[in-house]
Amino acid sequence: MCGACGILAGTPDWVEGAGNREAAARLAERHKRIRLVNSLLQPAGVRLRDFGGRLVLQSSTGRTRIVSDLAHVWKAADEIGRRPIDPIGFRAGGAP
Repeated sequence: MCGACGILAGTPDWVEGAGNREAAARLAERHKRIRLVNSLLQPAGVRLRDFGGRLVLQSSTGRTRIVSDLAHVWKAADEIGRRPIDPIGFRAGGAP
């Protein structure tokens, strides 16, 4: 799928609809999750950002992947990052 279709297709991640909070609160929670995920991705040289409601991964070399939800972040990060990511085995400071 091309980048444009990736942005236009799909539905919100299931965690986006949790509760009946207003849009600003949901957006704040989404950005908080992205910051947390970025702390896990940092050792691999990959960064996650929100772009038009889609999640975009970009490596330090400029390789990019659009993912539909948080569940797909890890595989894409492994594909474009400097080293594999282990979100389960993560410890503070990025040491495995």
